[in-house]
Amino acid sequence: MKKFINARKLFCFLFIFLLTTVSSLPVAAAELPASFPEAPEITNETGVLLELESGQILFDKGMDEIRYPASTTKVMTTLLILENVKDLNQTVTFTDVILPDLAPGNSTINAQVGETLTVEQCLYAIMLASANEVCTQMAIQVAGSVDSFVAMMNQRADQLGCKNTHFVNANGLPDPNHYTTAHDLALILAEAVKNENFCKIAGTANYTIPATNKTPYERNLENHNSLLTDGDYHYDGAIAGKTGHTEAAKNTLVTAATRDDMTLICVVMRSDGDARFTDTITLFDYGFNNFKKYPLYWESTETPSGYVVLPSGIDTGNLQTADSVSNGTATRTYSYQGVTLQSITVPFPMETETRTTSDMSLIPQGTWQKPLAPAYLLPVMILLLAAETAGCIALIIRNIIEGKHRKTKQA
Repeated sequence: MKKFINARKLFCFLFIFLLTTVSSLPVAAAELPASFPEAPEITNETGVLLELESGQILFDKGMDEIRYPASTTKVMTTLLILENVKDLNQTVTFTDVILPDLAPGNSTINAQVGETLTVEQCLYAIMLASANEVCTQMAIQVAGSVDSFVAMMNQRADQLGCKNTHFVNANGLPDPNHYTTAHDLALILAEAVKNENFCKIAGTANYTIPATNKTPYERNLENHNSLLTDGDYHYDGAIAGKTGHTEAAKNTLVTAATRDDMTLICVVMRSDGDARFTDTITLFDYGFNNFKKYPLYWESTETPSGYVVLPSGIDTGNLQTADSVSNGTATRTYSYQGVTLQSITVPFPMETETRTTSDMSLIPQGTWQKPLAPAYLLPVMILLLAAETAGCIALIIRNIIEGKHRKTKQA
């Protein structure tokens, strides 16, 4: 009986250890805290303001409602070209595949069959002149066919976390199955602006393509995003963007801007006139004037594990934290007034040490990763748990049988 009691104690200890090791707390999506600055009104049907490094949403007006992207599609097209063509001096020769895109009313640079341009020149034509035929030719250059390139576009969108996006062409011409959302476009642009060449191209106000083997004159290209050019809507800090327009989509605009080490991504969709520019300026001003980005330290005291955006005057000392462990990773969530703003996931096992300062903010001190046990600990513990469970059952059965034997002898 003593062996049975000891086995039961060991079983309980192992069960409690495993439970505390693999348990996790779910992180629920939530609105911004009620005390955050009041968001402005915009005339575009949908829109979003997203901070790049934290991924936090600072403004949301129907950001997950499906709309037609028009030529803002070309952000994904350009991103894939840059990710798959390393030599921008590589030449591209246009074929008759471009002829349908040269129809009257389409955005083109009037490329000619047999004309040769460099990939770099093609990228400027795509982002500044919104040249549809150049997108089609570059899709074939990269993937062998438009269909294969479109498959790459949809796969990349999935990788970036886009939930409501589907592409059927590389240029954004209208199609019922070609759609996206403001939120998804913000995720795509956020990835694109991490590429130095993308910002160089998409942030340029003017570019000239010299005479070619088929075109005897220069082509002077101008950026259609007025936030990036001199004029009434110029915005200090704007670094890249793309306009879009079709009758189905109306006016759309995606833009990135940086100030004081904070990069904001703004997307507005479906408006008339210049509202896409004025709404974008309104949202950028709202973000830069009311919020500040803070680093979050967990694994290291020198390198931030992530970032959080808070209203000016509120710092990380006002955040509440909660830790959980699941499937070999540790997650720390940061909340303000009961609303989760950020979560950081790191490999587990790890250890962190903090000290509390006079303003009650948690400052990491001597944070490090330290193996608490071999990587095979969990499988071994599960096997031990199963063995101990079987042992306990066997002991119980044996005690029952021995008890019956004793009763039989006594009888």
